[in-house]
Amino acid sequence: MAYTLVLILILVPFSNIAASADSKSTTLWSGTVVLPDGYTVESGDILSITAGTIVSIGAGYSIEVNGRIAVSGTNSSPVLFDSISGDHEGLIFNYSSDGLGSRIDNLSISNSKFGVTIYGSDPIISNLTVLNADSVAVDLYGGASPTIIDLSILGGGQDVHGFSTTWRYGIGLSIGANSAPIVRGAIIDGLITRGLNHWGNSGGLLSDLEISNISGSTMAISAGIWVEDSVPLIEDSRVKRSDNGIFVRHITEGWTTRPTFESVVVEDSMYKGVMVEQYNHSQYSNLPLNAIFNDITVRGTGGPGAKTQGLSVAAFDINTSGVHIDLGLIEDNEAVGLRGYMIDSSTIINRLDMMRNGDSSPLSPYNDRAGMFLRSANWAPTVNNLVVRNSTGPGVLLWKGGIQGSYWDISNNGATGLDIREFHPDLFLVTSHNNTGNGVSVIDSSNVELEQVHTSNNGIGSISASSGSGIYFEESNDVVSSGKNVSCTSCSTSNDQYGLVIRNSIDIYLDG
Repeated sequence: MAYTLVLILILVPFSNIAASADSKSTTLWSGTVVLPDGYTVESGDILSITAGTIVSIGAGYSIEVNGRIAVSGTNSSPVLFDSISGDHEGLIFNYSSDGLGSRIDNLSISNSKFGVTIYGSDPIISNLTVLNADSVAVDLYGGASPTIIDLSILGGGQDVHGFSTTWRYGIGLSIGANSAPIVRGAIIDGLITRGLNHWGNSGGLLSDLEISNISGSTMAISAGIWVEDSVPLIEDSRVKRSDNGIFVRHITEGWTTRPTFESVVVEDSMYKGVMVEQYNHSQYSNLPLNAIFNDITVRGTGGPGAKTQGLSVAAFDINTSGVHIDLGLIEDNEAVGLRGYMIDSSTIINRLDMMRNGDSSPLSPYNDRAGMFLRSANWAPTVNNLVVRNSTGPGVLLWKGGIQGSYWDISNNGATGLDIREFHPDLFLVTSHNNTGNGVSVIDSSNVELEQVHTSNNGIGSISASSGSGIYFEESNDVVSSGKNVSCTSCSTSNDQYGLVIRNSIDIYLDG
């Protein structure tokens, strides 16, 4: 212990160099620095740490920055923050450090509860590595606006899993309380609760994120990316092999939840690839737009690449919320491809391809085997330029509600191509071919507007018209549905097992 005290006296107090006449000072660290009680860079002071320096911090203590810090590690000789024993609490930037030009380059932090915590400050951080932080690797509060380049977060939360009394552990990058960082390049792997955690009216520009293996929390929803009450832009990123890939939840009235995802890939999620919801499911009128996806790919949900196969719920799930999708690919998921419940006109989907989706078990519910399943859709979501192929069950299942759209191509599905039940569709130019069941079926629906619907080669080998027709109507319109119309204008069937079949229906309008 005597050696340690002498070392501190040599490296800290006596290395102070007067920076100016107003008592600012610069402290230089190199070699090995031992801080059993932590350290504070006071307001107006500067701490400079040279490449290769090893800093050991006492359990429960941290390095706090009220002034300015410069960490100057290199790729071959990074600066290391470690613990004397137990877990230290990392590097903390306080509000007074904002605007003072702190820079961190090539810093590695291990054996900590927290890695870097930033309160309302703006350091520039490059090549930061945080290894197995118990709680949060990088934590932003109070309008923090750092620039973070090439971040690595490896492991987190495993040492306290099963012992923690709070859900807030095993989190990689947490951005909250009006913070808005710039993040360019991050590898986040092997955490318990969240890879990226956005909350509290925050934003930021984030790109080139590689997030994987976020799994195992029992006190909160595990997700590669979690966005709550925030509006970040996330680009050119990938989420792989997590319990849930992207989870967007709107909670607080008066705040906006509307992240934008550009060119994002979600692969091999265990439960859901993408989820967008309002926390209060009773607020189902005038739904807000809660997420925007431009060029989104979701694949492998619940499949052999997931942590556990066969537990998936949906590849892309929307509940009491609105989304915009422009250009999407949902493929090879062992669950319904896209499921929408209690959605409305705030949902607009353009250019979505859906291939080889649906639960593979013949004992699973019919809707779980669909490529797309919409239920209780208020007037009216819009879906244009849709392709649905090779679903294990129906291609598109529409049950209770309404939709408008155009240019749908539905083929090679394991049941009916387009299955409409108690639904009001207004659709233009639908082709449905080579499906195991009907090309199009309309059941118990009294307000149906179909134009340019063309079917072919559906239900081949079927012994019943109810499951092998090109276009099939049953209980469509009835004597109590006055003023409503069921129509199919300029429609055709070709080489279906049965052609056009109408049963127990009245006033079906066919033209052309």
